Amino acid sequence: MKAIVIFISSLLFMYADFLFAEISPFMISGLEVYFVPRLLLMYVLLISIYVSPSMSAFIGIVLGLMLDVYIGSVYGIHSLGMVAFVAFMHTAFRVFYKDFVAMAFVILLLTFLYETYIFFLYRVLDMVYMPIFDYLALRAAPSLLLNALLFTFVFVAALKTSKVRNTL
Repeated sequence: MKAIVIFISSLLFMYADFLFAEISPFMISGLEVYFVPRLLLMYVLLISIYVSPSMSAFIGIVLGLMLDVYIGSVYGIHSLGMVAFVAFMHTAFRVFYKDFVAMAFVILLLTFLYETYIFFLYRVLDMVYMPIFDYLALRAAPSLLLNALLFTFVFVAALKTSKVRNTL
């Protein structure tokens, strides 16, 4: 039962990411500023600590493939990225689950690195023409700020879904 609740919660976070993508970018002082939430990635990273890395990797593969199909540009970028970041999170940072501030910092850092990973892969494939400074100022920093604001909500959801009893 816990796996079903976690999978449905993951779908809801992916849907929230899609909804927010529909209204981004915002025009601020004549510049297009992109706020890209990564609720699903943060949730998957938290599930890797509070539930199991195998469940988190499974969700990362399945929903990463769904993201790849939805976006339709290059298949495998999101699924491979999510699994790689789950593995990195589990091996390097599994001791931070008791310290909220350190864990929040690590997850936000990994979210920023995931966003940068996606940008650089698209840049190498010549699908993005944004200069690096513009990317950092107009997409990476605003997205990091938004994800920092949304982290507490995702953290609470991950704690609640990880404590769902197997027998209801």
